[in-house]
Amino acid sequence: MRSVSVLLFASVALPAHAETLAQIRSVTLSTAGLAMIEAEGAMGADGLRLPVRRADIDDFLKSLRLSDPAGAVPMLTMTGPGGVQDTFDALPFDPATLGDLRALLGAMIGAPVRAERRGTVLEGAVMGTRAVPCDGDGQTGCAALTLRDSDGRLRQIALDEALEIDFTDSADRDAIGRGLEALRANARALVLHVVLTSSDDSARDVGLGWLQPAPVWKTAWRAEDGPEGITLTGWAVVENTTGQDWEDVSLTLATGATQALQVQLYDRLQAARKFAEPAYAPVLAAPMARDSGMMMEAAMEVAPVMMDDGDAFSRFTLSTPVTLRAGDMISLPFLSERLEDARLTLYRGGSYEPHPMLAVEFTNPLPLRLPAGVVTVYEAGRGHAGDAMMPELVPGAVEVIEFARDTALEVREQVDEEIRVQSARIVDGVLVAEDRIERRSTYRIEGAPDRATLLTIAHPLRHGWDLVTEGGHGDLDETRFAVDVPQGQITEFAVLESRVMEQRVALLSLDIETLGYWTSRLNDAGLTQTLGAMQELRSEEADLRRAMTRLQAQEAQLIADQERLVGLIVQLGDDSPATRERRGRVDAIEAEIMATREARIAAEARITEIGAELRALLR
Repeated sequence: MRSVSVLLFASVALPAHAETLAQIRSVTLSTAGLAMIEAEGAMGADGLRLPVRRADIDDFLKSLRLSDPAGAVPMLTMTGPGGVQDTFDALPFDPATLGDLRALLGAMIGAPVRAERRGTVLEGAVMGTRAVPCDGDGQTGCAALTLRDSDGRLRQIALDEALEIDFTDSADRDAIGRGLEALRANARALVLHVVLTSSDDSARDVGLGWLQPAPVWKTAWRAEDGPEGITLTGWAVVENTTGQDWEDVSLTLATGATQALQVQLYDRLQAARKFAEPAYAPVLAAPMARDSGMMMEAAMEVAPVMMDDGDAFSRFTLSTPVTLRAGDMISLPFLSERLEDARLTLYRGGSYEPHPMLAVEFTNPLPLRLPAGVVTVYEAGRGHAGDAMMPELVPGAVEVIEFARDTALEVREQVDEEIRVQSARIVDGVLVAEDRIERRSTYRIEGAPDRATLLTIAHPLRHGWDLVTEGGHGDLDETRFAVDVPQGQITEFAVLESRVMEQRVALLSLDIETLGYWTSRLNDAGLTQTLGAMQELRSEEADLRRAMTRLQAQEAQLIADQERLVGLIVQLGDDSPATRERRGRVDAIEAEIMATREARIAAEARITEIGAELRALLR
């Protein structure tokens, strides 16, 4: 079971005479930098006092638990973060005035007082002070107090060290006392005196538990090599920084990957607001998000509230009136609900993290919103298990919060893809092929050495992919699979996804290599034969084009040689044997040119025939 509660902050008066102190019984130190304190104390009409260091108050307010056999509604009171200023905002003077009698009298105009100086007694209402000459020097370096007595007469008395003043109105004396107490409390601000009271005044013993920051305890190992092997000994280094003496305290040292969050619950948080335009219509302020960090046990009751839900917010109205003084604070539980608590060992696919997370799946069963806040998770018999943030939950909403890492399990994730043609056809000279892509995500899980585990794998859904593996439970963005992981064994779990992609290829534009690629991929005998024939024709066409290039170059060279010989014959202009030989060579070159040209034209014609044969194959 988990109980959800919210801390309400306001100004309260500390109960007087609450002097009973809680006694620490056990301390658990964790490597998350926290100490879990378990204490007990006697509580009755005067309450139970807990001195908490100012630096520790946020963790205290976040995590306090209470076990009360009376099942009463508990309340925490303490000086608030703005206690001095809040107190003096309601007083007729400021803090500096209390240290200056003349300034104080100036601020208390109209207050009834009794003034006595060296046997002279005056009573009346304060009208103020003024500077007067000192005795014998004529200088205005002294002061006098002016009073108006009950007969309306104005009286004056010297304001010096011999003057004694008594404020006769109890409200004025109380105001001065409150101001002094606020300044005194502020001077002791390093420690806050938290007072726990409840709606039940009967005397009884109660149990408490809370978290506070603590240095990480350390380990120093000793490895001793002896005749029988190496002896490894760990020495713990621990500090007592709880602020209280330990006497017969049961000490526990904890280590692990617990997540511990800092949250600001004591200092004031001011929300930025816009100034509203003048209007006659009422303006509703959205409710402030409250913190749900305090987790109470089943025996504890909560303050009764009235609840209602609107379009944009839910409201919780306390049915019991609360009396509060300026500058103080109250903390009390206002909501308790049994939520379905599903513990998960969760691994999120695609994260490639080496270890899964420990998580809790919450479902909001109420017809109204649960406020967002920090959640402190406790395990029965073990204590603090970790912290997490829970967002605001609308009615019926489900949220998985992760609070720690399970380092006993190791997960390795590997992704492989395979592509194959599942169908193909030729339409108007275009090869239409459908590729089936299969993506296999393999999770290799090494089980914990001391226990079997039910691991939940949250595999992310990918747009455009179909999930082939069955047995999962899906939602909008992931599918969960439950995998049994035996103790100390390696388990592999594979998730198969597939998608089909269509490709269109104009076959007449393909070269030999691309035709060979598609021929090797297709599993249709008719299409394979057609593409094979096309590949042979393309190969012949390529040979012909290379031959044409060679013939064109050869023809150009023969024409150049022929023109050179003809020019030489014309230049010589004789009928010598050499010239006649040159004429014979010109005639021979002409025959070679014609043969080369005919071979080139034949190659061009064959290329044209190949084009027709390719089109015929596609038809």
